[in-house]
Amino acid sequence: MYRNLILIVFSVSLYMFVGCGKSEKYIETADALMKEKKLDEALIEYNKAIETGESPARAYYGRGSVYLEQEKLEEAATDFKKAIDINPTFIDAHKKLAETFTKIGAPDDEFQKRFKAIENDPDNPLNYVDLGVFLHKLEKDIDAIEQYKKALELDPKNPYIMFNLGVGYLDMGLYEDAENIFGKVTEINPSYDNAHYNLAVSLHKQGKVDETIKELNKTLEVNPKYSDAYVVFGLISLTEKKFEEAIAHYNKAMEINPDNLNARYQRAIVFALQKRYDEALTENMAVLEKNPKYVNAAYNIGVIYHRTDRLDKAMEWYDKITKKIDPLYEDAYYNRAQLYSMKGDHSKAYSDYISYSYITKWRTGKDPAVVYKQDEIKEMFLESVPTLKGQEKDQGLELKSN
Repeated sequence: MYRNLILIVFSVSLYMFVGCGKSEKYIETADALMKEKKLDEALIEYNKAIETGESPARAYYGRGSVYLEQEKLEEAATDFKKAIDINPTFIDAHKKLAETFTKIGAPDDEFQKRFKAIENDPDNPLNYVDLGVFLHKLEKDIDAIEQYKKALELDPKNPYIMFNLGVGYLDMGLYEDAENIFGKVTEINPSYDNAHYNLAVSLHKQGKVDETIKELNKTLEVNPKYSDAYVVFGLISLTEKKFEEAIAHYNKAMEINPDNLNARYQRAIVFALQKRYDEALTENMAVLEKNPKYVNAAYNIGVIYHRTDRLDKAMEWYDKITKKIDPLYEDAYYNRAQLYSMKGDHSKAYSDYISYSYITKWRTGKDPAVVYKQDEIKEMFLESVPTLKGQEKDQGLELKSN
């Protein structure tokens, strides 16, 4: 929900393809769109080809080429590597991967470049910020925060350095620390819209509703087109079960920015709570069309099918999550275990529950409720009902925002 860092580092993902059948048609369409430089449309077609599973090498290569054109270098490198893994003799993929690495450099080179900059100019705070952002993008949040603090020692009143530190605190769930640092940023620079917004997010995470609203209004005073501010307004309304008011806020967010996927996703949650399931499905599908990796939207589609007894469709979506979108999305395993248990396949239910347990332990450091025997798995799922990812609990649906 919060804005990203000021300095941006690269990202990764893509591959190549050998096609037949349905996927070949998608690939041919995508190739034609690429020649016309219609990159976003080509990306959609390559994704469709990948989802068929018929010719992943060529499709990954094509998608990698789109990412390379869009300067999404890490995504491009990942896809070219996958294309080569599938087809080691794919010469064009090797060439494209080499071209991509020439542009971004190897990760070790990136580290060394930043360490060298600090070594050559240890009194320049921006060198520490650059390293901090790089570490942050690698999800080394503690190390990133350490670098931001070093930068602040050299330039204690720099609001942009402070802002990055605040984002680091938000990522780690240190909401009070984030609140304090963003508060200082807004004192130094009252016209810093991102700082007001992130201060509002920090307050909202702590349940300080009145203060959140105050900062959201300040955000909009500085920047009336700040679309995400209306998403947080919507979350507040949703918590109070003011569903139509929440929808109005999400509509406003999308009026300002039609590509605000968080607003569309949250609107789908409200529709589901109102049992307007077809509309909720449509909204989540629209989110995935723009961002095929938006896993919460995919999960909620599975849950809606699950709760409306369209169980084959629910299974299809849980499979898609675990196999293609996010293999570490634990709740998809848990819900799929429910379906296997209902079908009487307690061996697969047990296997999925064990996967759920391991991932939960890895993420939280804690074991879920301990269940070891297959007959206990069956008993455990008899009364279990899947929950939506969103923000609030209502009518048996648990919503958990991004």
